[in-house]
Amino acid sequence: MLESTRDWVIIIAGSLSILLLIALLAFTAVVGLATRALLGSVRRLVNDEVTPLVDSMGNTVQQVRGTASFISETSVRPIIRVYGVIAGTRRFVGVVSGISSRRRKNKD
Repeated sequence: MLESTRDWVIIIAGSLSILLLIALLAFTAVVGLATRALLGSVRRLVNDEVTPLVDSMGNTVQQVRGTASFISETSVRPIIRVYGVIAGTRRFVGVVSGISSRRRKNKD
């Protein structure tokens, strides 16, 4: 009696192991197919949505650089030149009139 019970337990355990293996293989196949479909969706999303957005941002950055360069050349550089001329003129007048040398003597 004990041998036949042991044989039945071995047969049932083997059968359940085979069924569990088949179920795990099916589950793995389903998860693999779902992952492949999800990766395809992500790839399409990146190609259709993100890539044009990145290209648009690159164009915007180029426009901002162009605008900054234009502003620099049309307004900032002339102002710097004017202040440079004013500072040079003040220094010239100071050197010619001797005002700057008097100030240095008074400070020392």
